[in-house]
Amino acid sequence: MKNDRTSYPLWQRLYDDLRFASRRYRTRLALTNREEAVRLHYQHICKQKLSLDNPSTLTEWIQWLKLYGDTSAWPELSDKFAVRQYVSDCGFACHLNDLYAVYDDPSDIHWESLPDSFILKPNNGCHTNIVIKDKQQTDRQAVAKKLRMAMSEPFGLTTAEFHYLGIKPKVIVEKLLRQTENPYGLIDYKLYCIGGKVRSILVCEPTQNPKPVKTLLSPDWQVQTDYNPREVQSEEVLPRPIALQELLDAAEALAKPFPLVRIDYYIIDNQPIFGEMTFTPAGGYHPYGSELFLQEMGHLLSEIIPS
Repeated sequence: MKNDRTSYPLWQRLYDDLRFASRRYRTRLALTNREEAVRLHYQHICKQKLSLDNPSTLTEWIQWLKLYGDTSAWPELSDKFAVRQYVSDCGFACHLNDLYAVYDDPSDIHWESLPDSFILKPNNGCHTNIVIKDKQQTDRQAVAKKLRMAMSEPFGLTTAEFHYLGIKPKVIVEKLLRQTENPYGLIDYKLYCIGGKVRSILVCEPTQNPKPVKTLLSPDWQVQTDYNPREVQSEEVLPRPIALQELLDAAEALAKPFPLVRIDYYIIDNQPIFGEMTFTPAGGYHPYGSELFLQEMGHLLSEIIPS
């Protein structure tokens, strides 16, 4: 990603850093001036000027789409509960994880009707899931309190991801997925789709792994050497999934109406399990990948989005 210091002078960087440090200021800005909020976040995090008149990289295009793209479907499809209907309507109900319950208030969770293990997910937000391995050994009041705090946070307001504000917070209860071949957690397959086509697959090993790695692979399961920001060792590349073609077909069908979306999946016993749809990966600030990855994904977007 380019870093044009000459067009982003030191005084302005310091001024942006000062403004960004105030959470109250960022909140007010997001409510009153979305374009300026986007610029502030981008310039503070990416340390460069944001070009909305002539976006070129993936990160710049994500900011442009937030402000000027058709985001009407984003709230529904970013909602981890509501998106299930879309996945089903597209013909992939078989890819949905088992849903045990959904609640508007964590205090209403009916623990006795649930299995011994499950996962609790606020339908909006990020990094707020709670894994319940044994409900009998769980502090239920503490879990409810943690969920209420997560659901009360207007996620997206202080990250300039405004579509999340259109999601009514709920908590969903789903089956706790396990991969028998990986005791550390789930391998996450994040498929970057541009123009309805999978362009790259970010394979994320569980963070509980002693040495978790992330690797960008092509749709035919080859390491995209120039797209990875580090040298990928051959022993780090996971075997090609048996369900890869099914995964690709599903992701492209789900992504077809949109210029850009990341479709996240898991694979359990060779069965694809849908995770979520993300229209602003990493908020559009630092998606995983090299400078070339960001440039070439941006070029693809430039070819399909009307100027």
